[in-house]
Amino acid sequence: MDSLIKEGTIRCFWPGLSLPLGKTGDFLEKFFKIKYNITIKYLEQTKTLPGNGPKGGVIVQIFDVEKDSKEKLEEIKSKEGILSVEEIIQNNEQHIYKEDIYLKYLKSTESKLGEVPK
Repeated sequence: MDSLIKEGTIRCFWPGLSLPLGKTGDFLEKFFKIKYNITIKYLEQTKTLPGNGPKGGVIVQIFDVEKDSKEKLEEIKSKEGILSVEEIIQNNEQHIYKEDIYLKYLKSTESKLGEVPK
């Protein structure tokens, strides 16, 4: 099941990145491999909910990165605007995603971090 974070991976969201017309997740996997020598597993594309200021209605790519690439990922995250699921929860931005994305990719991490709203 893709919704569970596989042991040894970092779940990432890349807001504001649209894939080129006609391209699929394979394109993003190749991009990371060629440009950064990082292997990712593409999961899906979504869009944030409208009405959340500049973060609303934004296309987001969701993918997993192997933990052995964590250092390389850290080097490019801020430059590219990539966020880990943990950062989304810590920034309290999980509410800008549709319910199915929240349940599939964010809720379990939110529970693990102990920040479930009461």
